[in-house]
Amino acid sequence: MRKIFKFTMVLPITLMLMALFIMVSCGGKKKIELDASPDYDEFFEKTRLIMLREEIKIYKHLPDKEAREAFIKEFWEKRDPNPETPENEAKIEFDRRIEFINRWFSEATSRNQGWESDRGRVYLLLGEPDERNTGDVTVTNRLGRLMRVKAEFWGYQQFGLYLTFTDNGFGEFRLRSWPTTLLAAMESGKFVIFDKEKATERLKFKARYDTDAGEVRIQIPVDDINFEEKESKMSADFKITVHVYYNHKRIDEVQETRTFAAAKDEILKMKHIQLTIPYTLSSKGKYSFDIIVKDVSSGSSYRHMIQHKF
Repeated sequence: MRKIFKFTMVLPITLMLMALFIMVSCGGKKKIELDASPDYDEFFEKTRLIMLREEIKIYKHLPDKEAREAFIKEFWEKRDPNPETPENEAKIEFDRRIEFINRWFSEATSRNQGWESDRGRVYLLLGEPDERNTGDVTVTNRLGRLMRVKAEFWGYQQFGLYLTFTDNGFGEFRLRSWPTTLLAAMESGKFVIFDKEKATERLKFKARYDTDAGEVRIQIPVDDINFEEKESKMSADFKITVHVYYNHKRIDEVQETRTFAAAKDEILKMKHIQLTIPYTLSSKGKYSFDIIVKDVSSGSSYRHMIQHKF
């Protein structure tokens, strides 16, 4: 009797568990697809490493597939160094780097996605190092004992960076330190992913929105401007595009051209020049201005994103 009693109690429980498993297996995938966060789609998974902080917030607030497709199209257009040509060099180089790091830097703990590893992240933003060597180094383990481990040594001459990645014993190469110069170089890499030679040429202009004047004010350092001499004056031409977002939703785009001209002796006394783009805010809320300034003379484009609460 004991054996029969035990069997009759266990069987219904087993059947219930099996039924629950079947329900989850059949219906779970559909629910995940419908409720999936954009954080986990293929585009965001890779490009979040080259996104600006505000771009990440905007992408997470996109309401539907159509909005995400529009964002992706605009995302690559902003980074296209030569819009006049059919190719987008930035996207081509980005895809090349992704393919390279997934092939060579995939590690067990990075879900076989190279961009999740330390080496992959650095390579994605800074490109191929000028120097890359392998060897062994001595490190102190958790028990305070010295041990020899495999290491890789990377050098980026234009940034003055010399990086050491060490094997943690599981085939995962960790960067031993993250100096501020590396973080700054990686931040610059988000703007010039297609050409590492221009990574040090990022124009560090400042911008803010002036509520009283109803305009975006852009300050550009004089030392970073390519002036041309015209009619006894020094002048520079700029093409400015401002993408406007309201509560993380894109609402407008403004394109303007500006020319700055002054006598050479006047320019020598200046630290920066100021350009303004009129824009009237319509409603209370949080605004983001994604500003792209193109120096017509050099052909270089630079970006800066600011926020403003109204």
